[in-house]
Amino acid sequence: MFLAGTYELTIDAKNRLSIPFAIRRKLHPEEHGHSFYLVPGRRSGTLALYPEKYYERLQENVPPDDALSEEVFAFRQFEYAASALLEPDDQGRVLLPQRLLQRLGFGKDVVLIAVRDHLELWRREDFEAFESGMWAAYAERRAKALEEMKRVVAEHRAAAAGTTP
Repeated sequence: MFLAGTYELTIDAKNRLSIPFAIRRKLHPEEHGHSFYLVPGRRSGTLALYPEKYYERLQENVPPDDALSEEVFAFRQFEYAASALLEPDDQGRVLLPQRLLQRLGFGKDVVLIAVRDHLELWRREDFEAFESGMWAAYAERRAKALEEMKRVVAEHRAAAAGTTP
């Protein structure tokens, strides 16, 4: 699964968000499921949407609760409590929890971005500021990102082969 793109959307009066058809057609129900898990995003103030079966496979690698410190366990409790399974309707709309929208200050105008294996929901003004900042130093940020990705790939390959990079 590879997802990319930016979609300026509106959350309707019933807190429904329409998942764009371009995204829905990439998700195969037998492999990814019909639903999405909505979880707190990696970036503060965002929400991430993961295809149901894909997210459940990711969670298989999470250590058991008893292996975690109290601090990490508390974070896990918070993160799972702040998550929701979203079932799309026949038009591809999902109902977003009011409590999360209020907590993060979402209005009706949002941006949904596709980030390789998941979607991220942003307040429109936050995404516009982020995007402007990224374009301002695009060449430098791209070069740095490419270097880090090469290093990480080399480290992963070395670890899989049982050697050091």
